[in-house]
Amino acid sequence: MSAGGPDWKKSLPADLVAGATTALVGIPQGMGFALVAGVNPVYGLYTAAFSTAIGALLTGSSYLKVMLSNVLAVSIFSVLAPVPEADVPATLFVLTILVGAFQLGFGLLRAGSLTRFISTAVLTGFVTGAALLIVLGQLGNLTGYQLPREAIQVLAIPELLLHAGEIQPQALFVGLLTISLALALQRVPRLTSFSLLLPVIIAALLVRIALPEVAIVGDIAAIPAGLPAPIIPDLALAPGLLVPALALAIIGLVMAVGVTETTPELDGSIADVNRDFSGQGVTNILASLLQCAPSAGSLSATALNVAAGAETRAANLFSGILVGAVIVVAGPLAEQIPLPALAGILILIGAELIYQPREIACIWKYSRPGRWAMVATFISTQVLPLQYSIYVGVLLSLAVYLVTSTREATVIRLVPVEGGMFQEEPAPGRLLAGRITVLAISGSVYFATLRAIERSLPSPEGAEGAIVILSLRGRIEVGIGIFRMLERYARRVQAHGGRLILAEVDPRLLAGLEGSGAAAVIGHRNIFPATPVIGESLRAAIRAMGAGR
Repeated sequence: MSAGGPDWKKSLPADLVAGATTALVGIPQGMGFALVAGVNPVYGLYTAAFSTAIGALLTGSSYLKVMLSNVLAVSIFSVLAPVPEADVPATLFVLTILVGAFQLGFGLLRAGSLTRFISTAVLTGFVTGAALLIVLGQLGNLTGYQLPREAIQVLAIPELLLHAGEIQPQALFVGLLTISLALALQRVPRLTSFSLLLPVIIAALLVRIALPEVAIVGDIAAIPAGLPAPIIPDLALAPGLLVPALALAIIGLVMAVGVTETTPELDGSIADVNRDFSGQGVTNILASLLQCAPSAGSLSATALNVAAGAETRAANLFSGILVGAVIVVAGPLAEQIPLPALAGILILIGAELIYQPREIACIWKYSRPGRWAMVATFISTQVLPLQYSIYVGVLLSLAVYLVTSTREATVIRLVPVEGGMFQEEPAPGRLLAGRITVLAISGSVYFATLRAIERSLPSPEGAEGAIVILSLRGRIEVGIGIFRMLERYARRVQAHGGRLILAEVDPRLLAGLEGSGAAAVIGHRNIFPATPVIGESLRAAIRAMGAGR
C-alpha cells in the first residue's frame, strides 16, 4: 500500500483472481437474469461485460459490482410483459437510458439520504416477494411446461399442478441435477467459484450427448459471436416508460445503498453513496448505447467480489473484460446451454434470497408496524407489477415512520436526584396543588405528534398553585403548532391558579414564541433561555420556582 492508495502492481494478482471468479459466476447469472427479464440472454451477457466494466471506473465504491440483478430482472419483466415481442429490445434499451438518467439525477441532487425512509421491514418484504417471483417464473423452464406469462405469480403452482401430465421428465431431471451439483460444489472450498458455471456446462454436455429433446437457449434466442454495434435508443418510446423507469431507479439505488453501507473501503471508510448513484447513472446511459439492460449494484455479486480477494476497483474491470472476451470467443456456444439448467440456477438464487429466517423473525417479533408493512409489501409484489410495488413500499415506510413516531411522542417527568441528575418517570395524569412538576418531551416533535404530546400533559384541574416546568432543549424546527399548544396549556394551567415555566428554550424557539404571541400569554419571566451547558437553564428554573415559595 502506497501513501496515495493501493499499489496496483501488488494488487494485480488478487484482482485478476477476483475478476475471473466473478466473471465465471456472472456468465450464467447474466444469461439467467435476462431470461427472468424476458429478453434475449445475450443482453444479460452484454450487461455483465459493459455495465460491470464501466461501473468499475465510475462508482464511488471500489468493490461495488454493477450488473443486472435478480430484483431488477423481475421488475423489467413486469415492464416488458405487455410489449409486443418485436419491440422488446428497443423498449429495453430506452428503459436502460431512462433508469440511468434518474440515477444520475439522484446523485447530482445528493438524494442518498432519502433512501433511509425505506424501512428494513419493507425492503425485506420486497426482496422476498421478488425472489419468490424468480422461483415461480422459472418453474416452466425447469419442468418443460411453459406457463402463460400472466400465470407467473402465485398462480404458477396451481397452473402447473393442473398440467402435471405435460411436465417433461428429462427437463426436470436436468434442472434438479443442476441444482444438486451447484449445492454440492458450494461445499467444496476450492470449487465454490465454479459452483454455478460448472453444473451448467455438465448439463449442456449431458443434453448434447443423451437428451437432445431438452430445450436449450438456442431454441429461443441466437447468441452472436462478437461484441454489439453501438445503437441510439429510440427516445420516442420514453414517455410511456418514465414511471416504471423511476421505480427501477429507486429499486436499484436502494439495493446499492445497502451494498455500499455493508462493504467498507480498504481503509474502513464508507464510499460516497451519491457518487455511486451518479456512477451507476452514467453507466446505464452509456450501456444503453451498447444494448445493455438496466443495471445497479448487486449485494451478492459485490460480496462474492470481496470474498474472492478483490483489493481495488480493477477486479470489476477485469470481470467485465473477461465476460466480453468470452462473448467474442465463445458466444454461440452459450446457445447450447439447457433452459432447465439456467432455471435451476435461478431457483437456487431465488431460494437463498427467500430464506431469511432471522431477519423476518426479528421484524415480526419486535416491530408491529414493521411486521404488517413487510407482509403488505410482500403481498403487493405478488398482485401488482413489481415496479409499482416499490412505490407501495415507500408509502408503507413513511406510514410506519409516522405511526411509530406518533406513538413514541409523549411527555415524561424528570425527578431531580443527587449530583444534579434527573430520573425519568411517566408523566402524572394530574398536577399536584402547590407542587413543582418537571416535565420534558420525549420522541419526535412535528405537526403529526403534537396532539399526542398535548394529550399526555398532566391535567391542571384542581391543582391550585401548581407549577409546571417544561424542558424544551433541542426543540427548534417545530413550527407554529407547538407555539399554539404551549399557549393553550399555559391558559389551562393559569385558569386553575398555576404557572407554566419553559426552560432550556433555544434562541430560535424563543423568537418563535415571541413572534407568535405565545410568549406574552406564558409570560416572559416564565421563560428561561438555554445556555451552552446542558441542564443549566432547567436547574435555574427549578431553583427560581423553589425560592419563590
